Amino acid sequence: MTPESLSDNEQDYIDGLLHHNPDVINDIYQKFAIKAQRFIQQKGGTVRDAAHIFEEVLLDIYFFVRRHPLQVSSFEAFLILLCKRVWEKEVERRGQRIPGLEPDETAALGREDMIDLEDVMREGEKRRIAYHQYLQLDDNCKELLKWALTDHLQEDIAAEMKISPEELPARRADCFHRLFRNIDASMRTSDAPSETEVGHADAFLSNFMNEADKKAYAEKLRTNITLNSQVKRFDLIRKLLAQRICTDADRDDLQHQLFAHRNAWFSSRDAQVTPIRNYVIGVAILAVGLATLLFISPWRKNIYSQFSSTEMSAQGSDSLELSKEIMGEFNRGHFSDALQMLNTVLEKNPGNIYARYFRGVCLVDLNQIEAARKDLLIVYNGDNKIRYEAAFYIALSYLKEGHKQECLDWLVQIPESAPNYIKVQKLIEELKG
Repeated sequence: MTPESLSDNEQDYIDGLLHHNPDVINDIYQKFAIKAQRFIQQKGGTVRDAAHIFEEVLLDIYFFVRRHPLQVSSFEAFLILLCKRVWEKEVERRGQRIPGLEPDETAALGREDMIDLEDVMREGEKRRIAYHQYLQLDDNCKELLKWALTDHLQEDIAAEMKISPEELPARRADCFHRLFRNIDASMRTSDAPSETEVGHADAFLSNFMNEADKKAYAEKLRTNITLNSQVKRFDLIRKLLAQRICTDADRDDLQHQLFAHRNAWFSSRDAQVTPIRNYVIGVAILAVGLATLLFISPWRKNIYSQFSSTEMSAQGSDSLELSKEIMGEFNRGHFSDALQMLNTVLEKNPGNIYARYFRGVCLVDLNQIEAARKDLLIVYNGDNKIRYEAAFYIALSYLKEGHKQECLDWLVQIPESAPNYIKVQKLIEELKG
């Protein structure tokens, strides 16, 4: 298939995206990326916002067509309107509003197109919320849920998690319940089932029940409308989250192509220089090739060591000030000694965010990753000046473990207004090759 043939068949865009065809993806960026960027910048966004929204929307469509049939009368109108709607949601999350859509912006789409668009967007929003709340869980829960959403046997999962098969159902129920409780809190709803019901639903959906229990539970779902609704929601969230966190070579290949095209089509300098069409396409193809080469290469630079340097300095607050002795030990790289002193500070004042942040940094460098993330998440979830520094170090903790995608997922949450934004962008560029 050549890019020129795409204009004659709108469905080729959908099929090409589903099969992550490089020619189709090139054509999508060539024809539509600038339009999406122009709208988002006109509505208060940045180039980085536009790149992120464009990628998210393409992934939303990709994930949707893997589960449902999708035909559109105009791929361009569908894609651009979806970008606008997702950007509206993002602006609302930031506590702002933008004017509603003009009538002519929906004119190219029929009733069925609009229904499909709402379905794609609804699933995408639920997936983003579920994934964001999944990232807030502790490492043990994240690892357990990643296994729980596969087809592996209970015994194999228990062996991987180093727990007994008898203990596994309760651990699964606890982690799923915490995830749903966090999702409901973020959406300000209270529809999560109890931990016991989550355990029953997990066993039913994962086919762990014996035939008699399965039949009894199915009858209970038939007669209990509320429970039936909760289990359907539970099943959907499990499936949407699995799309993001479970091993998937096809998804990873598409994401590598999207990351590579970001460098070619979204640039902070594009207001000054309009790229020549063939040059940009060449750069995009080259970037995809380099990204693939780096992805399969057995050697990697120690990027972590390049970006993990940080220095402790006076904070200018008597209540939060750390001693010169602690600063000296930390800045000399004596993290074990600094850690002991920071533990003492936090025993006396658990609310000292600077002590908690630097303890998290120490723990990352000492390879105590799970404990580090607990501290850093507390800082990130608080209302303070260093929450994005904490987010950056959470990203670095994943990088240190070799989890590149999780690292990128945290980095893209750091806004352009953050003091460390330039450093964040440099790390993103390093990770993309």
